[in-house]
Amino acid sequence: MNTDVKTRLILKEVGVRTMTVKILVCDDDPTFVNQLVELINRQPKYGTSNISITGCSDPSQLNDKMLSEFNIMFLDIDMGQYSGLSIARRVRNLQLNSLLIFVTHYVEFSLEGYEVNAFRYLLKESLSEKLPIYFKEAMMQFAQKGNALKFTASGEDYVVQYENIVYLESHLRIIHLHTRHPERINEYFYATMEEMEKELSPAGFLRIHKSYLVNMQHIKKLNYDRAQLSDDTILPVSQKKFSEIKLRYMNWKAQQ
Repeated sequence: MNTDVKTRLILKEVGVRTMTVKILVCDDDPTFVNQLVELINRQPKYGTSNISITGCSDPSQLNDKMLSEFNIMFLDIDMGQYSGLSIARRVRNLQLNSLLIFVTHYVEFSLEGYEVNAFRYLLKESLSEKLPIYFKEAMMQFAQKGNALKFTASGEDYVVQYENIVYLESHLRIIHLHTRHPERINEYFYATMEEMEKELSPAGFLRIHKSYLVNMQHIKKLNYDRAQLSDDTILPVSQKKFSEIKLRYMNWKAQQ
């Protein structure tokens, strides 16, 4: 099977066709920003009909809210005070799972990218040759990551990948978000557990109690009265609904 056909099938299976992939291109050279944006626009969309590209030649304008909106970022490493590396560190401090592609003239910068889990390094002199390859790989990686939970807290918009959520806790219409990174800012927002269950159940979340919705990937043990999670948190389980809860959990495990 043709590689591009395989890519389109993967994207279709995970439902990316209905999503908008948001891309940031950041370089202090406006001419290069326009060049890279144009090259990205020429790439096949691999089944994704909605792609939004934002060009930025002044990295000081990028605040946390803006950074949280992007799925893929092309960042020039060498931009002085607001280098691509400093932006990448901020992205990781915000616990964002954006795919980071560093764009540079200097291959020696590649060692610094390990700390921020850079996805690829794109040498400017190899732009035409390597961009199609890296763009396709980024699109496939984004598709395989699945969806993310988007919410607003204290007037700021946040995006958290489902895979990073351990469980959600509800109290008086306030949802407390428990993630793999407890230092995350603003881990609560207003919503009902019914709304969260409707959104997250198809992504592998199980409501084990009226107040708890758990990512089944993080369940270590499930008993009739309690569940132990991957971070050793112990949560109560509804004994009245345990048979239904156990059946859903076993069906989910059988599909993994």
